[in-house]
Amino acid sequence: MAQQISRRLFGLFLAGIMLVVSAPAQDYKPLLGKWSMTSESSGDPVQWTLTLKESDGKLTASLETDDGERPAKDLTYVDGVLKFKAPYQDVYYDIELKADADKLIGTWSGGGDSGKTSGTKI
Repeated sequence: MAQQISRRLFGLFLAGIMLVVSAPAQDYKPLLGKWSMTSESSGDPVQWTLTLKESDGKLTASLETDDGERPAKDLTYVDGVLKFKAPYQDVYYDIELKADADKLIGTWSGGGDSGKTSGTKI
C-alpha cells in the first residue's frame, strides 16, 4: 500500500511539473504597436514614441525622439510589467510601465533624476 501511495504522489509530482513547464508565456500582443509617450519630471516634459514589435517570437522595443530612433536595451515583460533601458541624450534611463486599459503608466529613473511616464496607443 505504501508503494501505491508513493507511485501516486510521484505521478502527481510529474503532472505538476508538466503544467509548470507547459504554461504559456504572458501575452504581450495587446501592447504591440506605437505608443505616444510623455516623461515628466520637475523640468519640461519629454515627448517620445515607443514602438513594440514581435521579432522571431520575442518582444522588441525602439524609441523615437528628436535625436532619432534607437533600440531599447534589457527589455522584459513579466507579471504585466514592461521594463527596459531607454537611450536619451547618450544616457540610458530605466523605464517601468504597466498597461492600464489603453494606456501605459509608469516611471522612469536615471541621470540622477526620476519621474512619471505615460502614453496612449497611436
